[in-house]
Amino acid sequence: MNDLPGLVGGGELGDIPYLRPHPGPALFARRAERFHALAEGHTLGGYLQFCGRLSAAQAVAAEEVQFAHEDLTPGRVRPLDAAGPQHGQWTEALQPIVRELSTVPMPEQARKGLTRIAGLDRKALEALAAKVLSGDLAELDLAAAPFAAAALQVQFVARASRIPGGAVAHPAGGCPLCGSPPVAGVVLGDDKLRYLACALCGSQWYLTRVKCSRCASTAGISYFSLEGDPDGVKAEACDACKSYLKLFYLERRPAAEPVADDLATVTLDLLVSEQGYGKNGVNLFLRV
Repeated sequence: MNDLPGLVGGGELGDIPYLRPHPGPALFARRAERFHALAEGHTLGGYLQFCGRLSAAQAVAAEEVQFAHEDLTPGRVRPLDAAGPQHGQWTEALQPIVRELSTVPMPEQARKGLTRIAGLDRKALEALAAKVLSGDLAELDLAAAPFAAAALQVQFVARASRIPGGAVAHPAGGCPLCGSPPVAGVVLGDDKLRYLACALCGSQWYLTRVKCSRCASTAGISYFSLEGDPDGVKAEACDACKSYLKLFYLERRPAAEPVADDLATVTLDLLVSEQGYGKNGVNLFLRV
């Protein structure tokens, strides 16, 4: 299923929207469906099926939890700053996620992580969230972290979906709404516009193609793909900062969902990392 507005460009550029229309909480049901579709016949099928169940639990949480509305100043930089305090609202989304996952099959390490996070007090939960949002891996509970990330995504997606695109500044580096790194990029159809997808709030923002998403260099850009892979995924690599980010070409991969498709193409990550490049981005499910 593909229900994101404006998925394929029409060939006439005109004014390029900086932000694509945000799908809102419907993002999670679509992501769950994509995970389950990708799992069929995949070598990581069991893992992708679990991620689909986690996404489905997020969809339930997104329907149940109502987050407070915020007054936002038009043009404000990072209106949903992930580096700021989260005031514990995300833990309201954690409760239905834990409930929905309590009886579903999952890897043993994930089950242990779910059990641990369900028993944490508010102070420990906030400390875990701070580490997830900052990317601090020191002493991070890698099995519990994805469940915290899932709840944080529910909160940030709900908040991001309420922000008009015209009210957002265009800062360099990271998501213009929350400051988080991208998980991957998507390239539209006829227009071939490239949008980066936020790993946390699900927003997609425009970035000129053949330009490093990390250091903005336009020189020394190269592309890697798996030999014989017809499915429209490439890694854009930058020699200036030795980083890369995957791009999904919607003309050839129209059902692509950045988080799900990123996990389903980890073989490409291995190929590019062997060439000495580090990933400019993060997938918050990758630590399950």
